[in-house]
Amino acid sequence: MDQIKHNYIEVNGIKLHVAEIGSESSPAVVFLHGFPEIWYTWRHQMIAVANAGFRAIAPDYRGYGLSDIPAEPEKTSFFDFVHDTASILDSLAISKVFVIGKDFGSMVGYIFSLFNPEKVAGIVSLGVAFRPPGSRTHLVLPEGYYIQRWQESGRAEADFGRFDAKTVVRNIYILFSRSEIPIAGENEEIMDLVEPSTPLPSWFTEEDLAVYGDLILKDKFEPPKEAPKDLKIEAPTLLIMGEKDFVFKIPGTEEYIRSGAVKKYVPKLETIYLPEGSHFVHEQFPDHVNQLILNFLDCNKQLLQRIQAKMDQIVHKFVEVSGVKLHLAEIGDESSPVVVFLHGFPEIWYSWRHQMIAVANAGYRAIAPDCRGYGLSDPPPVTEKFGFSDLVDDLLAILDSLGIAKISIIAKDSGTRPAYLFALLHPTRVTGVISLGIPHTPFGPPNFLKELPEVASENQEIMDIVEPSTPLPSWLTEEDLSAYGTLYEKSGFLNSLKVPYRSMDEEYNIVDPIIKNPMLLILGEKDYFLKFPGVEDLIKSGIVKHFASNLEIEWLPEGSHFVQEQFPDQVNSLILAFLRKHS
Repeated sequence: MDQIKHNYIEVNGIKLHVAEIGSESSPAVVFLHGFPEIWYTWRHQMIAVANAGFRAIAPDYRGYGLSDIPAEPEKTSFFDFVHDTASILDSLAISKVFVIGKDFGSMVGYIFSLFNPEKVAGIVSLGVAFRPPGSRTHLVLPEGYYIQRWQESGRAEADFGRFDAKTVVRNIYILFSRSEIPIAGENEEIMDLVEPSTPLPSWFTEEDLAVYGDLILKDKFEPPKEAPKDLKIEAPTLLIMGEKDFVFKIPGTEEYIRSGAVKKYVPKLETIYLPEGSHFVHEQFPDHVNQLILNFLDCNKQLLQRIQAKMDQIVHKFVEVSGVKLHLAEIGDESSPVVVFLHGFPEIWYSWRHQMIAVANAGYRAIAPDCRGYGLSDPPPVTEKFGFSDLVDDLLAILDSLGIAKISIIAKDSGTRPAYLFALLHPTRVTGVISLGIPHTPFGPPNFLKELPEVASENQEIMDIVEPSTPLPSWLTEEDLSAYGTLYEKSGFLNSLKVPYRSMDEEYNIVDPIIKNPMLLILGEKDYFLKFPGVEDLIKSGIVKHFASNLEIEWLPEGSHFVQEQFPDQVNSLILAFLRKHS
């Protein structure tokens, strides 16, 4: 327990508490608690999965535990919890995760999976099977049924308000540990169903209760009320069902699960029954539940390891063009449609690793060269004469040497200029162009640079702007950084500074500057490039479409300059949709 770290992550205007244990490089497991629980309910499972080589992450929802209370608690919904979960994973740079939920946390997990299927390696639900909208089985229960009572505005608040938080949690743990459905009489409230002298369940101590009593719902209890959309859960799913869980007694529930009807909506479902299991089965029988979870994780872990396996499948080769030996990273079948990735500064092929694997998995051949003077490629013979036009010639020579007739181009930062030039000079060899962060405009010296002040102060250099203690962005690891640093230690920065920064006024003999190929521009709204004078207006006014007649624009609200590494799954989805549309 002492090794569990407690962090705060600000997402969607709320500071959320996240408990975490395990190596950051390990496959991630996110635990979603129910009501009236907090992260602490998962303590046994977090330690077990961390000991087994996984990274355990357990947030407190907004308004629960140590997380901030939303400004308007009454407007909180399942979808806020889903969005918060997605934002937490994005901020931690986790692209694929196992989701474990309990009680209504299972519903959060199911909805998260429905809207983020590419992020989910598998789901474990304790006690709650996925149901489509309209399955309101509780409507056949009496008026005193606890959910109907708690959905009545003000009633639960008045009921709970008679006691301190610790007593409310005590009563709910006692109630929900029974096999009977909590139903109050006509002149009775739900809290009245528990006699004050009733002891806690044997597996839940006064020390455990104290953790809840100090933290649970600092403002007020607000049970969520929204239901998910009618979609299918495609991820491998394990349902652990305690046969003495009162939920199992809700009319139609046992038949729905045992008959296999649930598999209509969750086709990859496995269900395991624990005969003595209650609603809190993971705290009641932690060792048994831990073993079931670990078996499931181990069986499906290869889904999370696929990225590293694919990294190992990236082939590295060298092609000699124009007297310069260029390094190429490549993955995918040679007979597949070709996608070429052009990096920016100070990047190398490695910055495209997430996208290369994604397009290869989707049936494309991904090729990412290191520009001359970058990474493992040779420097140009004469650095002073090196320019963007050399990169265009290099790309043409690479394609000819590999016998490739037509490509889709994906480029970022300074890589966009050679991409645009290639599309203008060789339009018949281009299926489409995807640009990250930089729109196509007529070439020439960028006027906005003349309007900017000195960013660094008079006696300061650009490198001095960053404090040595400043951490890396959460999505860039020290291992990632070493992939760049090792190569630049050898090559230095002279060639990479020449292109782009000392070649911006390069001129080209372009008769028609309009790109007519299909084109997608992906923009992070927090990319500093948009802050340059006139750039955002150029895009949002539609002027940019004068120079790209078949242009689509997609905005990522939290995206930075390195959006393809920051939000790889979102960027990959946009890329694949474009490729499928225009291949």
